[in-house]
Amino acid sequence: MRTAGLGKTSEQWREEIQEERNKADRWERRFQEFRTLNEELRASLSKIEEMKEKIEELETVLRSCEIRIEYLEANEDRQNEQLHYFQNQVKDRDHIMGEAVVQICEVADYLQTLAVQADVLSVKYELES
Repeated sequence: MRTAGLGKTSEQWREEIQEERNKADRWERRFQEFRTLNEELRASLSKIEEMKEKIEELETVLRSCEIRIEYLEANEDRQNEQLHYFQNQVKDRDHIMGEAVVQICEVADYLQTLAVQADVLSVKYELES
């Protein structure tokens, strides 16, 4: 049965309407798919921004650590210089102390010699008296 003036039968209209509904359903599914993708992209962008902030924080910490390492290395160099200076002072003092010990031993030997000579003279004096 044809509808007057429209040129299609009701069956044709039903088919066309069904096709349009099917198209609308396909477009709705695609819209939902893209909405989901869009939400996923937003979540990814958010995660990327968080990661960028974390990277900036880590870079700041890294720079701070590098500066600290440079300071510690410079301080280590200064400490090593002082260590060598003090080691040289200890060597010099050890040498001086060694010389002093040798001289003290020589003086002690000389004093023993003098003590023996004094004893000999004392015995001679007693014998002569």
